[in-house]
Amino acid sequence: MGRAGLEAVDWRSRFWGTNFPGVMFSAAGAVARWIAPFLTFAAVAGLGFLADPAQLGPAPTVRLADDANPLAGMPFYVNPNSSAMRAAQHADPPSPELTAIANTPQAYWIVPGSSAATVAKYTGDAAAAGAIPVLAIYGIPHRDCGSFAAGGLATADDYRGWIDGIASDVGASRTAIILEPDALAMADCLSADQREERYDLIRYAVDTLTHNPATAVYVDGGHLRWHSPEDMAARLNKVDVARARGFSLNTANFFTTADEIGYGEAISGLTNGSHYVIDTSRNGVGPAPDSGLNWCNPSGRALGTPPTAATAGAHADAYLWIKRPGESDGTCDKGDPPAGTFVSQYAIDLAHATG
Repeated sequence: MGRAGLEAVDWRSRFWGTNFPGVMFSAAGAVARWIAPFLTFAAVAGLGFLADPAQLGPAPTVRLADDANPLAGMPFYVNPNSSAMRAAQHADPPSPELTAIANTPQAYWIVPGSSAATVAKYTGDAAAAGAIPVLAIYGIPHRDCGSFAAGGLATADDYRGWIDGIASDVGASRTAIILEPDALAMADCLSADQREERYDLIRYAVDTLTHNPATAVYVDGGHLRWHSPEDMAARLNKVDVARARGFSLNTANFFTTADEIGYGEAISGLTNGSHYVIDTSRNGVGPAPDSGLNWCNPSGRALGTPPTAATAGAHADAYLWIKRPGESDGTCDKGDPPAGTFVSQYAIDLAHATG
């Protein structure tokens, strides 16, 4: 997921430079702000983590997206049965890093198979906890173009029926949905007919999922090194992003929050002011040096800003942990664990990395 082009981009200088106060945190600072305060409460699993976590030291400069931000005012939901939670509960000796990661809100990924059958319970549990669940829907046909996370539903009709079921199970719950990571950014791998089918299916998903006014849908828009703002905005407009809340950026990747804000604001200006969210789960020190697979389980990366609706982007609704820290990006042509496999040491390394 999240393949990166290697060309440098210069459009972001039109919006602001890369040294953006209050956004580019070192990993050490980020970890200090949220691991230490949380350890007192580490035994409490399954409760929503505060949307604005306790911090040590000066607070960053922030601005709320606007008064209608659907992700503000409630905590995000923590999955009490996640792989990270199970790893933390069975760690011997106990691992404060795993415990803190497990108790930080992360997206719940819905993929073809049994996970769709859990949507009603998951969103219901979140509502009972007074928290907002974040779902990542990842099942479009020709998913990942046959690469490390290959899969997806077999046909367009299968996909439409799958989306119908998810929408029905979400019901009236207040929910955030990240729709099809990489699908628009990677559409160039498809034939012309397959691309049109993909756009049709994403439009269908946007229309179906937004029947519930409490569902905030963000169509995935890749990241700043993949497509120009103009190109990505055209793709988002083609799938009726105006009918969604907006788009998501940096899913499963490592680009800095400041740079993605510049990219997001540029796209927002070309999509009638659409709002966006940024995956900050592993971007604490930015991306790995350029290489063909620098997005695939790179070493030396770090946890980023914990989930919060207090952001530094005028149209940024939230920073979220969409990719779950510690889960493999795939075999990466080097024998790494399959995509989605939780690796405890990888999670711990992310917590230990420093800027």
